[in-house]
Amino acid sequence: MNARILVVDAARRRWHLRVVRSEDTTGDPRRDYLLLGGEALCQRLLYEDRKALVIARGPLAFLPGNKTTVGYLSPLTGLPHYSFVGGRAHAELLNLGLDAVMLVGLDLPQTGFAYLTIRGSAPSLKVAWVDASGLPKGQRSSFYHLAEKELGGDPERGSIFTVGEGALLGYPTANLAVDGIYHAGRGGAGHVFARFIRALVLQGDPVDPAGWLVGRMDAVFDVRDREVRPRLEVYGERLSRRDGGTVTKLYATGSGERPTLPARNAQRVGYALSDLGARKVLSAQRVGQTGCRWCQVNCRHWHWVDVDYAPQGRDRYLDDFEPTYAIYAMLDLLPAGESLRDRLALIDEVEKRIIVPVEQLGVDVIDIGVGMAALFEGLERGWISLDDVPEKLQTGPYLGSVEKAAEVVEALREGGDAPALRALGAGPQGLVARYPMLRDTVFTCGAGTLGNPGHANALWTFLMPFSRFFGHYSGQIYKVSGELKPHMNSEELHALFEVVIQDMLRREFFGILGNALSACAFTFVIFSQDGKGEVLDDSDLLARTMGAYGITANRMALEWFAEAFWAQSIAFKMECGWQPPDAASFPLRVFEILSQVLDCPVEEVRVLMDMLIEEWKRQAGDVLAKFGYELSMSDL
Repeated sequence: MNARILVVDAARRRWHLRVVRSEDTTGDPRRDYLLLGGEALCQRLLYEDRKALVIARGPLAFLPGNKTTVGYLSPLTGLPHYSFVGGRAHAELLNLGLDAVMLVGLDLPQTGFAYLTIRGSAPSLKVAWVDASGLPKGQRSSFYHLAEKELGGDPERGSIFTVGEGALLGYPTANLAVDGIYHAGRGGAGHVFARFIRALVLQGDPVDPAGWLVGRMDAVFDVRDREVRPRLEVYGERLSRRDGGTVTKLYATGSGERPTLPARNAQRVGYALSDLGARKVLSAQRVGQTGCRWCQVNCRHWHWVDVDYAPQGRDRYLDDFEPTYAIYAMLDLLPAGESLRDRLALIDEVEKRIIVPVEQLGVDVIDIGVGMAALFEGLERGWISLDDVPEKLQTGPYLGSVEKAAEVVEALREGGDAPALRALGAGPQGLVARYPMLRDTVFTCGAGTLGNPGHANALWTFLMPFSRFFGHYSGQIYKVSGELKPHMNSEELHALFEVVIQDMLRREFFGILGNALSACAFTFVIFSQDGKGEVLDDSDLLARTMGAYGITANRMALEWFAEAFWAQSIAFKMECGWQPPDAASFPLRVFEILSQVLDCPVEEVRVLMDMLIEEWKRQAGDVLAKFGYELSMSDL
């Protein structure tokens, strides 16, 4: 495979085109780039320049499930991070004749703020730097400003990347928005992006499928229509239906006899308002749904919110699990009464006073919500000095208060030098760095990790730091099955953990194939056996689909690549300073909540975690050794 790259030197305001080939392994024959899109292409370019930010697409144009991948070294973890984001960006990269845009140039100080427009079709591109002094600071505001100025008021004519106030204030949790409602949310993509430019507008010359596929259109559309789309009708149904989407997890995990949803800064599991993800509330609130370019799965459900920055005075906001968990459940927000009207009134207040300002601030809502919950507990316990917050935040109550949460967000938007809020701008672990007393209170996986994304269903769910990058979708670890039963002996535990880690690695290997194609995790399961997201299906649909595009790779080659890429990704993490943590590295809060879920003493859960980690090290070491990475168990 070849990848066509636009390299933009932001400091010198110049650009050039280049081609990257799969066989170019940057001097290390162990590295494998059989697939050269998405995460794989980002990683390949980050090997060259760790300060760069890469925006890449995958090669399977016109199929459902295409996403854009943003790769960079995270300012929050110091490690490679890959954010997968919806919208139109992947289609516009295709229209531009590009596989990726690579932002470089941090070797020189920036000389002023500008945004970038890229138009045309490679090699005849028009790249322009535009003065950003008139660009609004709010993330959503800047999107609408650019849609009007650069796309004639029609956002469907291109794709727009924006940062918000948080990036301009230097908050490492700053995210990167694409087309207003989609986010490269975790890892601090906006913080890195803003080092180069304020915004990015992509507008390519529309591509004709017949011309781009060059004689392969019948084969591609045949496999799409006969096999891909029918499978998506089955495996995407839960996301597309009127009362579907990711937010339904709130009800599924937050209610019932054995809930697993963390709430009130993960002091407990289960949330009294988990029915925000149930049919009755969703039906009363939702207006419409949408999906990414070319995708039949309209998984993004939305509702209107009245705002002062958008045309017609309203904007679309998504119903997603993670923001609802991080803001509502972790802050323990509850309505004034038990009626549906009370619930809708709370949603309306939270949207206007917290969610809309957070969107304008442009920060990762998970890290800010989880961090705010830890901040509030720290203030309640006296671990954070009242002098370290603005005067309006020096009195409680904190947890359970929409008022206090809104005041924190308002203060973050104002900037200022309040130490606790500057620390919060770096997420939960930023608070720990400033206030070590919070070390066991934050709901993360320890130093160099991000806020937990809302899963506490199993011991192994907390193995996110052991993925090739910290992301709950990188291997769908929370879906790994297995049951820790009471009074299991050592032999039984080892047998269980062996199977769990095998399953975890299988899921990561399969996920790598999707990520290297910049494919959506929700739709890529169609290429797995029975839609489980563990191994390739018996019919070899992925190999046959790629073959229709002229990409030759049989099942063995794909499986080889997946394992080799996983090994080189772990090695790359270690080159960047990562070492596998042990149980002592995890905050106590992790074991406290697992103790509730597993009905097991805290110290026993900690011992089990160390056993699980040792099994990961054993199996991970075998994979690394298989591909020539001579790392001893002490290295792991």
